[in-house]
Amino acid sequence: MSKDRLPDYDIAIIGGGASGVYTAWRLLLDGPGHSPQLKKWQKQRGSLKIALFEGSNRIGGRILSAKAPGLPGIVCEIGGMRYVSSQQIVRSLVENKLQLKRHEQVVADPENLLYLRGKKMRVKDLSDPDKLPYNLAPDEIAWLKASNQNAADNFIGFAVEKLFPDITKYSGPALRAFLNKQKVDGVALYKHGFWNLIATQLSHEAYRLAVTTVGYDCLGFNTNAVDAICEYFDFTPGVKYYLLDEGYDAVIWTMQQAFEAAGGTVVTEKWLESFDRVTLADRSKGVSLQFRNDRKTHTARAVVLAMPRRSIELLAQKGPVLDPVAAPHVQTLLESVTPIPLYKMFIAYDQPWWKKEGVSQGRSLTDIPIRQCYYWGEEGKQSNGAGSNTNAIIMVYNDAQSSSFWGGLRSRPLGPYDVVENDAAPKFKRKRMPSAGKTGKSGWHKRLEENWKHCEAPKAMVKEMHRELQIMHEINDAPEPLEAAYMDWGDDPYGGAVHFWNSGYRSTEVLEKMIQPVPGFPCFICGEAFSTNQTWVEGALQTAELVLRKFDIPEPEWLTKA
Repeated sequence: MSKDRLPDYDIAIIGGGASGVYTAWRLLLDGPGHSPQLKKWQKQRGSLKIALFEGSNRIGGRILSAKAPGLPGIVCEIGGMRYVSSQQIVRSLVENKLQLKRHEQVVADPENLLYLRGKKMRVKDLSDPDKLPYNLAPDEIAWLKASNQNAADNFIGFAVEKLFPDITKYSGPALRAFLNKQKVDGVALYKHGFWNLIATQLSHEAYRLAVTTVGYDCLGFNTNAVDAICEYFDFTPGVKYYLLDEGYDAVIWTMQQAFEAAGGTVVTEKWLESFDRVTLADRSKGVSLQFRNDRKTHTARAVVLAMPRRSIELLAQKGPVLDPVAAPHVQTLLESVTPIPLYKMFIAYDQPWWKKEGVSQGRSLTDIPIRQCYYWGEEGKQSNGAGSNTNAIIMVYNDAQSSSFWGGLRSRPLGPYDVVENDAAPKFKRKRMPSAGKTGKSGWHKRLEENWKHCEAPKAMVKEMHRELQIMHEINDAPEPLEAAYMDWGDDPYGGAVHFWNSGYRSTEVLEKMIQPVPGFPCFICGEAFSTNQTWVEGALQTAELVLRKFDIPEPEWLTKA
C-alpha cells in the first residue's frame, strides 16, 4: 500500500495521564520488537506513527507536581503523590527502569495531632478509649485495651477480621481471590455494600471514629465490599510509602521525553469530541476521530482511550462503542464505578509555626473540613535548599463532602475545557528566595513552577484554610500565608481523583471487558478507573499492560514481582 493511502496514525492515544503516556511509551519503544502487527505497520510506513492527544495544556493528568515561589527545594504533589512498596509495576518502573531517586514518606507519627469533636489529642491516644470523645461499645473498648497495637484507626480492620478471621493470612492477588470466594448471609461478598457490611460489626460511633482517623471518608462508602476491603488493606502496617525526589511528574516527564525522542507525537490542547468506525484503504477496520475546533477528520488503525469514566461520558455518545443503542452493555460497564472527588491545597508560610505544638513531619487528622494535614517540608532543611530560608509548607488533603466544602469557596465552577486554570489567585505578599543549586533537567524547574501558577488558590479559600489550620492546632497567632495552590479533582473532565467499584459487579470481570469493550472494533480503554488497583497509579499501569497484551507485547523485562 502506498504511504499516501495509509491512515493518519497507526495508533491514537487519547489522554496524557499516567496510563496514556505509559501506553504510548511502551507501544513505540517495545512494540515493534514483539508485536507482528506493529512490525507490519512499521514496515508499511517506514516508522510506527503513534500520537498522544491531551485536551489540556499539560501532560500528566491526575499527576501534578509543582514548586511554590520561595520554596525551590520542595516539590509539592497537588495530584497523585506516592507509590507503595507492594505495587509491582510502578515500583519496578521507578526503581528498575527509570531509576529515579525517591525517599520514604513519613505518615504515622505518634506525636502528631488529632482534633476530634473539638478536642485535641495525639495520634498515640488512638489506643486509649478513655481519651477518645466517642461512645464506643464494650467489645470495642475491650479490643483497644487488649493491646497497645490496637488503635481506633483500625476499627474497620477489626470489623473485617470479625467477619473473616483468616483474612490476615492473605495479601495482594491472594487476598482478592480469597474474598471473591466469600459469602455473607448466603450472598456473594461482591454484592454487598461495604458500609452495610461494616454496620453489622461496629457501632456507629466506632465506624465514624474509624473513617475519621483513617483520613479518607471514601474508605467508609457503601462501595463494593470486595474491592473496599482490598483498598483498605493497602494501608495496613508494614507497607512503605515512597515519594519521588523530583516529583511524581518526573515519571511522566521521563517517559514523555523518551517517547518523543523515538519519534512519537504529543499534541496538547486537542480535545476529542467523538470517534466512529471507518474502513481503511486496505479494507481493514479503523477509527475516525473528530477533535474540537478541527474540521478535519483524522484516522487511525486503533484508538486507546486512556481516560476515566467522566472523560469518556463527555464524548459524543455515538459510534460502535458509546452509542447506547448500538452498545448498551458499554454504558453498564461505565456505571460499574463511581468517581470520588478529592481536594488538595498546599499553603506556604514564612516559618513552620506548627512546630509550637511539637509537630514537624507526617500527618495530623481532624473531623473539620481540613481532614488531613501533612507537614510537607521546610525549605532551609532541604539538601538543595537555601539554609537561611525559613519558608515552610503544609499540604491539606480531603475527599467527598469535605471537598465540596472547599469547592464552595471559589468564584466559579470549572468546565471540561478549563480545568487547569483556576480562578483568582490570592493577593498575599510573596517572599521570593533565590533558587539554590541546580534545578535539574532542562525545562523541568520551569514546568514545576508553571504547574503552581496554574493552580493558585482564591483568597477566600486560603483565608478559610488558614483559619481552620489555626483551630486544629489551637494556635491563634500564626503568620499570614505567603502562597497557596489547590486542585479539586472532582472537576470535569476528571469527575473525580479516583474511583471505587460499585457493589454487584465483579471487578475482575468488568476490567477484562473494558479493555476492549466492543470485540472486533479497535478501541481500547485503560486507566485507574476500571482497574483492581483503584486510587493508585499502579491501577493505571495495570490496565495499560492489559491493553499492550492485545498487541502481543509481553510484560517488560524490568518488571520484578519480588
